[in-house]
Amino acid sequence: MGAIAEDGGMGTALTEILGDTVKGSASLVLNEGTTETVEVEEYDEAFDEVDTAPAKWAFQLESYNVSAKALSDLGGGEFTAGSGGAGDSIDIDVPEAIELSVQIETRNGAKFDIPRMKVRIKPQFDFMKAQYGKVIITGTPLKPTKAGVATIKKTDAAA
Repeated sequence: MGAIAEDGGMGTALTEILGDTVKGSASLVLNEGTTETVEVEEYDEAFDEVDTAPAKWAFQLESYNVSAKALSDLGGGEFTAGSGGAGDSIDIDVPEAIELSVQIETRNGAKFDIPRMKVRIKPQFDFMKAQYGKVIITGTPLKPTKAGVATIKKTDAAA
């Protein structure tokens, strides 16, 4: 993840923020838009169908990395690096949504480049013995501001 390029395309200074992903939590899905059926008295079948909302991409993953630095990099609050033996800290209010370029790599090496994504985080700090804290990241891929750039570019793994 990283800053969107100045020209509105895919950012090039991307860094690994989260590390490993919670098993079974990552997805990039094209959600269906909504339609409304137009009916007339003369037919039992639909006369027409009107699109009322377009389809939209949705991204989600979870990570056990709830470090102050990771949360801050994702809009979670004001980061303060630790010094003199003290740990890093973060002042957290309600996390703000931020826009980032995001690259997702699958286990088999395929890559998805998303030049502009609205990213939101939901920290979940669990204090139970058998449960880790985690951060839930959701995102909406948005149309890039650079002309001619697709919302998502998928590149297959090299053979």
